[in-house]
Amino acid sequence: MARTPFSSPDSNIVVCSDGYFDVYPPTDRSSGDRPAYRGQLAELGAAVRGANDRLAVRPDSAALADAVTAWSAAHGAAAVRGDLGRGRDGNQKES
Repeated sequence: MARTPFSSPDSNIVVCSDGYFDVYPPTDRSSGDRPAYRGQLAELGAAVRGANDRLAVRPDSAALADAVTAWSAAHGAAAVRGDLGRGRDGNQKES
């Protein structure tokens, strides 16, 4: 399982090759911090999601970086605020 970090002004995102990504506030964190949001790779787009919802591209690929950048710009701040719920733990906000 590879974990790849990405930083933006709104959030820090760690993508896991096992099918999910964690969103943290854009501040330094300790190793025990829980993510503000846990999402599924499908939220980043079909170009990066492979079979069984695993990562279909290399962790250092431009496609993954672009997908994370786009998701973060659209949803990063809301995820950090808790507006999206907690993600795949079953506590998503209802629309």
